[in-house]
Amino acid sequence: MEKLHEKVAIVTGGGSGIGRAIAQRFAREGAYVVIAGRKEQPLQETAASDEKISYVVGDVTKTETIEEIINAVKEKYGRLDILVNNAGWCPVQPITEVTIEDYDQAFDLDVRAVVNLTIHALPLILQSKGTILNLSSTGATHPAANLSMYVGAKAAIENFTKSWAIELAPKGVRVNALAPGAIRTNIWNVTDLSPEAAKAHEDGIAAGIPMGRFGRPEEVANVALFLVSDEASYVSGAVYSITGG
Repeated sequence: MEKLHEKVAIVTGGGSGIGRAIAQRFAREGAYVVIAGRKEQPLQETAASDEKISYVVGDVTKTETIEEIINAVKEKYGRLDILVNNAGWCPVQPITEVTIEDYDQAFDLDVRAVVNLTIHALPLILQSKGTILNLSSTGATHPAANLSMYVGAKAAIENFTKSWAIELAPKGVRVNALAPGAIRTNIWNVTDLSPEAAKAHEDGIAAGIPMGRFGRPEEVANVALFLVSDEASYVSGAVYSITGG
């Protein structure tokens, strides 16, 4: 039995990493998935893996892109059951080097875009009594050096999640969040660090994980599937840690 039979989902950042894994897992469970991102090629690659996945190319920090995503869902399916706010950016910089432009970039994508898309998607989510899943990070509660812009943004996401869960529960809408730890995705390849410094950064993180390894995007997708499915019908306002211990 497909756990998401004929449900309709939006997954931002669906071209790679956790977003791709979530989109593919949802599609295998019977959902129609609309993914979004800035680069068409990775979106095409994700969509090519399953006929139930389609995509919108655009920057989700722009309202016009968000409107295009919502309009695509309305025109193609006429409903929306699941919103996954996954797209994010993780700058690795000490505060002594951070500029206000770095802050703007991190919070525009990691916070403002989440709020904006949620606002636009909410009428459809309320109609279907659907579910919202936000991507936080273990860093929101266990901050690390050189990640202040990212962990600050994710702390906001966790509090939005809990507040929205309280507000929307009487309307039949559930809101939860995932808090992954170190997951092997492309996010580790887009820092401003040199290859040597990036490797040292990764090694230091892996050394502190009880399971001794980075997680896989598929392992995050497994938890995402549970939280948006009817199996989690009494779960709302939760932040699920996926950290290898």
